Amino acid sequence: MQTLPLRSNMRRDIEFDIPFSVYTVGTDIQIPITRLSGFSAKQILFTFSGSGRFRRLGQDKWDILDPGTCLYIPEGMPHEYVSLKGKTWHVGYVTFVERREGMLASWGFGASPTYSRLADIATIFPLIERIWASSGTHEDPWLTTEVLFSLFLEIKRQNQLFQVADTPMFHSRLNRYRESAVESAVRFLHDHLNRSITMTQLAAHVGYSQKQLTRLFRDELGQTPLQYLQHIRMQTALTLLNEHTDITIRQAAAYVGMEPTYFTRLHRRMYGYVPSQR
Repeated sequence: MQTLPLRSNMRRDIEFDIPFSVYTVGTDIQIPITRLSGFSAKQILFTFSGSGRFRRLGQDKWDILDPGTCLYIPEGMPHEYVSLKGKTWHVGYVTFVERREGMLASWGFGASPTYSRLADIATIFPLIERIWASSGTHEDPWLTTEVLFSLFLEIKRQNQLFQVADTPMFHSRLNRYRESAVESAVRFLHDHLNRSITMTQLAAHVGYSQKQLTRLFRDELGQTPLQYLQHIRMQTALTLLNEHTDITIRQAAAYVGMEPTYFTRLHRRMYGYVPSQR
């Protein structure tokens, strides 16, 4: 199946009177991801082939995501997912934000994770592809929202969502005011710290030049965007190593999109010793 590289839209604040809008969209061979603070938008994850497993952090139970399944993850919920051993897990994803909270809750897109088995997963890819085609640099917020709603309808039509787990209402971490370029960039870096992010991609996401964005970061945070990315990657990896005693340095580095050798060298530069000495 065709791979659609990640595309993101900067209009997270939804400046038009649109009930919900697309944040990111794409398809990929899914790598292991652990999000200690959850994701900053609501996620829908489709399994096209292969298999994965998902769980809320703090729970022992894993839910298996086989081909033809759809998983919804609310914003701000700590979680992790990983492919099953020996399986190449091909997924599609759409993340979105709502202007009026709760509008989609009765359909299963509320404060709890939901899981659905779809009768015909083949109908999903064309919808994701249409959203993807109208996202990114030449975003059409009206069209992406229209197709996103069609995606909700298709999920609803194919199968009734049911609850994976009882989850308390999570306080929304989204601020409903217009984000600054730095706030938008910081959110993007936290959401995608496991990916290889370039300054070109980050600047394109917020609609600024690389030079302008770097200047804004220095003014507000006292460091460049890439320095900030290194910092949050290191913090996340160290948290994983401290809280999961069975995880290796190689695995922790991979979770945050870093090569193990570079991770060790950076750790020594920042803290004065290698992570194996912690």
